[in-house]
Amino acid sequence: MAMDTGDSSERAGNGQTGAPDILLGAADPNGTRLFFTTNPGLESVVESELAQRLQEAEIGIVQVVKKPFGFGGQVLAECEGHLPSLEAIVLQMRSVHHVQIPLHGFALLYGEHDLRQIERELEALTVGAMVEAKKFRVTTKRTGHHLFTSMDVQRAAGTVLQRKYGCAVDLENHDVNIRVDVYDRICLVGLQLSKKALSNRYQRRSSPRAALKAPVAYALLQWAQLRPDAKGALLDPFCGSGTILIEAAQLYPHLELHGCDIDARAVEGTRVNAVAEGIEDRLHLSQGDARKLSAAYPAGRFGAIVTNPPYGIRFGQHLNFYRFYRRILQECWTLLDEDGMLVIIVFKRTEFYRGLVQLGLFKTIEERVVETGGIFPAVYVLQKVAAADQPAIE
Repeated sequence: MAMDTGDSSERAGNGQTGAPDILLGAADPNGTRLFFTTNPGLESVVESELAQRLQEAEIGIVQVVKKPFGFGGQVLAECEGHLPSLEAIVLQMRSVHHVQIPLHGFALLYGEHDLRQIERELEALTVGAMVEAKKFRVTTKRTGHHLFTSMDVQRAAGTVLQRKYGCAVDLENHDVNIRVDVYDRICLVGLQLSKKALSNRYQRRSSPRAALKAPVAYALLQWAQLRPDAKGALLDPFCGSGTILIEAAQLYPHLELHGCDIDARAVEGTRVNAVAEGIEDRLHLSQGDARKLSAAYPAGRFGAIVTNPPYGIRFGQHLNFYRFYRRILQECWTLLDEDGMLVIIVFKRTEFYRGLVQLGLFKTIEERVVETGGIFPAVYVLQKVAAADQPAIE
């Protein structure tokens, strides 16, 4: 009853196929279960953001399960308190795409009869939100290999719910969005709280082919260890469409924000997007080559550099990534102040790591793999270290 969201088979977990107790066990009558989706690799960021927001509201967390089905990009939490006190809080989260209330989870047992089992489970399930609803939709994400498609699940589930509650199907102007998602041999039925993806929070007037998702930008800034009251200056030398800078503008009101890009169209795109968000006065933008940053900015100018370099497209298909990354590391070292942080997305990990070790200009705080744009690059979180003599730039 809704558009197919795709059938991903990319595993990013521990191979777990059974539903966790937090899902199938009895819920605490004084608590609420929440299911979050995000980019694979950001699960710990979701956990930290949720904990911080609930702590500020003096609401406790019973437990959190990252990758509950063995796949990345999912976080399941049980929180103290009831939905009315939680909904407004979780719908402000910046590290997630969608928020659901899990209603029912069960293991698929019969293989070729899985669809019929899903129908029976929905027949027996009471969905309170459907009682007063006039219009609804069903959305499905199917992960794994099955004898049915996502559309088959949506069609079967929608037929049962329409017959049971007498609601009309409306894909656009619905009152209720029922999720019926299949993760290998587990089916999760839930109520989606987010009307649209929380990651689609910008009025993006200009967008390149592979724009960075807002939750990834949020995570990069968190890994840069920036406090909400952070001062000083931040630079994105590959600003693209401006996602990192726009996210930073909304998170850090006192931070001076600089961006540059070798592509004049990217700089203008960032400017257009900043105007759409009403933050154009916060950004200092210029066109420039990131391999020559020290010619444009004074040494020690920035407390943090957070960036997503292109994967060779704008620099030519025959880019020498080792030399490219080595040069970027040297330039960033020069521009960072003492103990400054560099957070960088890396496509060619071997070439980057080779240059990182040989130069010895940074201490690696963290390295992790994050899905972005359908690929799985590494994110390096680096801290500048003192060097008596910086190696000559090649």
